[in-house]
Amino acid sequence: MQLAIFGAGSTGCYLGGLLQLCGHDVSLVCRERIRDGIVKAGGITLTDYTGQREKLMPTALLTQLADQKFDAVFVTLKCHQLEAALPDLQRLAHGGAELFFMQNGLGSLATISEQLPSEKVKQGITPFNVLSLDNACFHRGTEGTLLFQRTAITEQLASELNAIGFPAEVHDDMQPLIYGKLLLNLNNAFNAIANQPIKTQLENRALRKVYAAAQREWLAVAKREGVQLAQFTAVKPSFMPFILCLPNWIFLHLAKAMLAIDPKARSSMWEDIQAGRKTEIEYLNEAVVKHAEKLGMDAPVNRQISAMIHRLEQGDAVSLNQLCD
Repeated sequence: MQLAIFGAGSTGCYLGGLLQLCGHDVSLVCRERIRDGIVKAGGITLTDYTGQREKLMPTALLTQLADQKFDAVFVTLKCHQLEAALPDLQRLAHGGAELFFMQNGLGSLATISEQLPSEKVKQGITPFNVLSLDNACFHRGTEGTLLFQRTAITEQLASELNAIGFPAEVHDDMQPLIYGKLLLNLNNAFNAIANQPIKTQLENRALRKVYAAAQREWLAVAKREGVQLAQFTAVKPSFMPFILCLPNWIFLHLAKAMLAIDPKARSSMWEDIQAGRKTEIEYLNEAVVKHAEKLGMDAPVNRQISAMIHRLEQGDAVSLNQLCD
């Protein structure tokens, strides 16, 4: 198949590499900086915390689209970048491509979905963390199963990904999955504030309690909305705050799988803050606050986390004491 990654950054390049390993032609639509880095390095290198190491050259490296046609396009832009990309997305959809939006969080499709052919708009979830390293190396630091909305194309891709040893699934109803993934993604912002590796952060009980409090707020909102969250870990979503708050000697024993991540792994929002880029906080913790307000509920922990991220975006300093007191 002819596939493309639209907005290929760290996660997009890693996903594109996986799809090319399945035997497909994969074009990366990316910034000039990323294209030049890949050309200079002689291709992209995929690595992960288990020891994976694969090097390959994408079928094409594009910084803008002309009249290219694809069977499927995986959109890995940041949530706030979607609206500006609408003209390109419309051309791709009208050219026959299925569009799989791989954004985290809630509400990112609201501003553009009505302007695209509904039968072409699909969703997906990239559950793992990818860090961009030197020499066009993209390192997956956490585990996770790729999730796609079910179509004939994704059924084939999921089968091929599983055949090369990379777990992938297809689903008909994406809402429980998106809500369940958000429960985990609430840590993206907190990790940026903590300014330390995810593994180190999770080994600190005081920090886990803040993460648990943010999760409780989202669980309460989702329950009021009548949405049952999909389970992404060995622990049911409703039990996660309890597990996170356990003393270290119990938590470190029970959560071995949760802690089986690269000791260097950090959240993508931490990367954004370090690079001075706008974050996706509006679609993550801030979205929890907005959903809560619509229901007449409060989400003070997620509100505070959101406010602190906005301060970091502006170059101001924040203190963990504001959350851990």
